[in-house]
Amino acid sequence: MSDRAKTGAQLAAQALRSVGLEVLFTLPGSHIGGLLGAVRETGARVVSVRHEENAVLMAEGWALATATCGFAMVTAGPGLANALPGIIEANAAGAPVLIMAGRTAIAKRGRGAVQDLEQLRAVSGLVKWSGECLDPQRTADYVVEAYRQAAWGSPGVAYLEVPEDILEALVEPGGLPSLAPVSRAVPDPLSLAQAAEFLRHSQRPLVLAGSGAFFSRSGDALLAFTDATGIPVTTTSAARGLLDDDHPHCLGSLVHGGPALASADLALVVGSRFNANLIYGGPPLFVDDQVILQIDTRPENLGGARQPTLGLVGDAGATLLALAKELVADFDPWQGWREEAAASAAASREMWAAEADTGGPGVAAGWLAQQVADRFERDGGGTWISDGGDSVTWGIAFSRAHRPGSNMLIGSSMGTLGVGLPFAIAAGLARPQEPLVLFTGDGAFGFSAMELDTAARQRIGMVVVVVNNGVWRGPGSSHKEPAGALDHAALARSLGGLGERVTSPDELAPAINRAFAAARSGTPCVVDVLCDPGVVSQLLRGLDALGLM
Repeated sequence: MSDRAKTGAQLAAQALRSVGLEVLFTLPGSHIGGLLGAVRETGARVVSVRHEENAVLMAEGWALATATCGFAMVTAGPGLANALPGIIEANAAGAPVLIMAGRTAIAKRGRGAVQDLEQLRAVSGLVKWSGECLDPQRTADYVVEAYRQAAWGSPGVAYLEVPEDILEALVEPGGLPSLAPVSRAVPDPLSLAQAAEFLRHSQRPLVLAGSGAFFSRSGDALLAFTDATGIPVTTTSAARGLLDDDHPHCLGSLVHGGPALASADLALVVGSRFNANLIYGGPPLFVDDQVILQIDTRPENLGGARQPTLGLVGDAGATLLALAKELVADFDPWQGWREEAAASAAASREMWAAEADTGGPGVAAGWLAQQVADRFERDGGGTWISDGGDSVTWGIAFSRAHRPGSNMLIGSSMGTLGVGLPFAIAAGLARPQEPLVLFTGDGAFGFSAMELDTAARQRIGMVVVVVNNGVWRGPGSSHKEPAGALDHAALARSLGGLGERVTSPDELAPAINRAFAAARSGTPCVVDVLCDPGVVSQLLRGLDALGLM
């Protein structure tokens, strides 16, 4: 530590920087004022947002875009309370996020001080790890431990609070704690041999890669595994793009890979749990007589609603590489099955395209998603984000993923709406030169629409396409508002962006052209499209019958 670090806040800021902090998302408050100033002194970028929930969602978005830890900071009392929905979402997503919160000074607690709240008690059951630092000399130790808990092993949210007087207290100069390098664990040789034997006897094996594979940065290993074995792959949640959708062995998202998964006699599940997103390991994605091999870095994440035939405890990438070595062969035993799986994924895309082509005079959400996704793909793509109730299904169905972190969506079992704009802002900061599209519903957009101001202040160019059908719905229920009640284009203009309103199909292409052009200059753009409220995807209609909630 340099001699410049005189307070607990400065020590904590230097520790944050040492564990990789580049961008900090926050809403300033008096309990963290000195800490924010200390973070700025380290050279990290501090992004002030309009609501604490969105600060945490942006930190999650950073993690989803980069496969590194995201950082957020909130003030005491209502600041922490506002952050709770974001904390719940990020932890459910298994995203590595470190949240620091200010806290009432120790001398003022229990006296009715402004913003005094038992924060640790409120948050401890919602996160992977929580702690409170009461010694200014140990603030760096606590920061490093919080980072380790958030980012190592099975990732999640780590919450650290520090009272205001601890941050302000003077500390003695000293060195920063360091993190030792960590090796990537692989299962024991017997388990690997058993897994390889199951695969050799399989006629129709398929790999399902989930968020754990993404956060372990297993893209190269997944590519090497499928190239070596020829086994087809489908990706879900944060793993979208871990294997390029254009790779001949990739079936794309689980929306399109699902039929092949249901036909597989063996499913190799990599870094994903059997929660509602995977229909609890049951129909229509899985069948009872399938062999299930499940890889996870922590044994307690194996099984649950569906017990695997064999659980493999190890790093996703290291385990895939070890399995590939066990399966070396001079022939391609699964070529026919791979072609069958690819045909089923292609048939799924054709089915979605037919469903989107309603042929009516109005704008249908599916047609809109298809048109925007096709245009985005022709232009070379970038980062695509899907949000909303019905709109998210169309966005997932028509978007493509070519690189890790380039296709982001409501990926956790929490199903939190409104994540789209915070995710987009984080992705824009992580990859400022890359085109960015958010496809969202009007209800979901409303949760975080004020963050357009944040995007404008930060000069983040993006195109936000809003399915404005006045229906706020979920499986089994809906609430109808007057169609077009809110002019999102006007809202965008009022907050420093470009706003375009589309009322008919022929108006879409010119509006999209203007939005893409403006986004290239760092302007957040909203294309507000009045859509037919009666058009709902078959997937959304079917979700209620599956009993996932």
